[in-house]
Amino acid sequence: MTILLVDNDAASNLILADFLDNKGYACLRAADAEQALDYVTKHAIRIVVYNRQASDTDGLDLCRSIRSRKTGHYIYFIMVAQKDNKNEKLEGFKQGVDAFITAPVDVDKLEALVHVGLRISGFTMPKTVKTNLPGKDTEKKQIVPDYDIPFARIALEKNFITKEQLAKAFSFQKKEQLAGGRKWIPKDSTITLHKQTADILVAQGAITQEQRDMIRREMEKKSEAVSDASQMRDISSEAPFQVVISKDRLEARLVFNPAFLEKITPDAVAKALAGKDIQFGMADIETQINTLKSAFKETLSFVAAKGRPAVPGKDAFIVFHFDTNYLKPGKIDTDGNMDYRERGRIPKVQAGDLLAAKIPMKTGEPGIDIYNNPIPAPEAQDVQLQCGQGARLSDDGMELYAQIDGQPHVAVGGAVCVFAELTIDGDVNFTTGNIDFDGNVIVKGSVKNGFSVKCGHLFATEISGAAIFALGDVIVSEGISNADIKTEGDVKARFVTGSNIKSFGSVMIDKEIIDSKIRSSAKFLSERCKIISSFVSAKMGIAAKQIGTDVSSACRIHAGMDENVKKRIQAFGHAINDKKKILETVQKRYEKQSKKQRAVHRKIFELAQHQERSASNTEAANALARELDLCFRDQEILEEQIAQDLAAIEALVAEIETIGKEKEAILIWSREEKGDPVITVSGPVIQGTQLYGIYTSFIPKETIRNVTIREIKDPETDTWQMIIQ
Repeated sequence: MTILLVDNDAASNLILADFLDNKGYACLRAADAEQALDYVTKHAIRIVVYNRQASDTDGLDLCRSIRSRKTGHYIYFIMVAQKDNKNEKLEGFKQGVDAFITAPVDVDKLEALVHVGLRISGFTMPKTVKTNLPGKDTEKKQIVPDYDIPFARIALEKNFITKEQLAKAFSFQKKEQLAGGRKWIPKDSTITLHKQTADILVAQGAITQEQRDMIRREMEKKSEAVSDASQMRDISSEAPFQVVISKDRLEARLVFNPAFLEKITPDAVAKALAGKDIQFGMADIETQINTLKSAFKETLSFVAAKGRPAVPGKDAFIVFHFDTNYLKPGKIDTDGNMDYRERGRIPKVQAGDLLAAKIPMKTGEPGIDIYNNPIPAPEAQDVQLQCGQGARLSDDGMELYAQIDGQPHVAVGGAVCVFAELTIDGDVNFTTGNIDFDGNVIVKGSVKNGFSVKCGHLFATEISGAAIFALGDVIVSEGISNADIKTEGDVKARFVTGSNIKSFGSVMIDKEIIDSKIRSSAKFLSERCKIISSFVSAKMGIAAKQIGTDVSSACRIHAGMDENVKKRIQAFGHAINDKKKILETVQKRYEKQSKKQRAVHRKIFELAQHQERSASNTEAANALARELDLCFRDQEILEEQIAQDLAAIEALVAEIETIGKEKEAILIWSREEKGDPVITVSGPVIQGTQLYGIYTSFIPKETIRNVTIREIKDPETDTWQMIIQ
């Protein structure tokens, strides 16, 4: 975009031109209205800055002349006035002046007005585009913004969409425009327009978000290239050459006017570069100019100075030496059915085996722009190896080794563990008692009512009325009834009744779920399962055969939200608050004891002085000695209490920090994947079932069958809704 400065005072015109040039704008200078109108006709002028003191013509006449011409775009008109005159402003606004600025010109204010002008002058009226709608011979006119056309063209070229899908997307825009619901956005607001088109196509399922972002990046690159080319074309016919500065200040390019090429000298170029304070990465100007003169080109330009870009650093990362994701949902058999028993091979390690290694981060290298200003390198992120049970961290903190033979595992918070193995030949009952084992537990019978198991992975035949706390998976060959299960891994069973399950992994149930609550931070995969009178929440989506029955209470189904993490974060918050309250109590007690200790110290000092003065008086000296003994005893008690309080304070602070780190680790883990609000049911979804996404909900008024229910954003109303496919 080009700015035209109109001023018959060459000195003031040059000052403003140099200022705007240094800010990276392309400027043309005109001495009178005739020359100004000629430039407006021949060049892509976006902003006119008119000095009110130019005596050749009235600025309002120039403004009216510009407004009467068909330039294909809006020209923002700024008037420089000698004084702030209200009547002149009112008249100017009536005639088409967009903004006034008083002389002497405040260059910062001028730059701000230029920013406004660029935004406004970027507006173009929507074009009428003819689009052949599918199945129709006649052409229908649709109103499509300029920037949506190249977006659609790229999507078609890459075979992301069909013409029918594009026509459907454009019809949404037409309907919205005709309804007057949303105003068209200026052409410069490219990202907003990209979203407007892309969101419709994404909602239709025509393109993915990744494809939309790919098209957006390609458009932005093309836009920058066109902008640079435009700058080069807008060279004044009277200027020998122009210095074009890249937006990142890493390159200064000289663009020459062929008519002046033979007269251009290296000294003139060097002086122009020095005037713009370009200092770094200078090219051999004389050699470049001689090359241009000897080999004439249509476009005469070369890079006069080139900066050194910053080299970004590399984040630290961890390389695991075992399969951290060996558990698969299942294996497809020859008939096309999912065999949930085939989960993958369980990794095993021996004591001394390398479990994980940290690849350290690499700091970046700062760059330098053509103005000799440093360009800081983006900071790299560091990570730490976290050592869990059964593992050992090397002295330098760069490697983790197994301490025992067993199964390696990465906990939700990132700690690497090794689980040993404990086998219970029968049931977990009064014979075994509760199980608390730092490793995997295999129960060949049942975990009975009232008992608990705390372990790594748990493999059992049945769980009945028990409490389970597992860092890994809970795999049950039969069923789970009246149990309370909390696990950081997956849960698999044939059926679940009357139970409460909280899993940071996926939940897979073969037959049915009755009167239960299930929260999963991954997927609920139970394509042959009936969900009856239950609450099921899964962040990454739900698949079932049937939801609800005609005679049971309504089910509540949540997809997309991580209720598990939400509850865990709330628990962390409560724990931190409880610890802080205890810490506050201990700190107050510590301060009180410290105050008493200072008082005892003062008393001991005073008694010692009295004892020294009363050395000749035996009775008085003995009384003072007894009193000193009591003070020393009080001092010892206070010192012991203060030491205990200090230890308690240190322990509480460490506990609060540990809980805070665990909370942050859970949040980071949860943010790695966005929720997928989709519910797939191959059989019936009974009327009255409560279906929830992330932002909205849906209750079917009648039974629906064989459906996929997904939450999407309606591009017309800009609201979320549940749709049935």
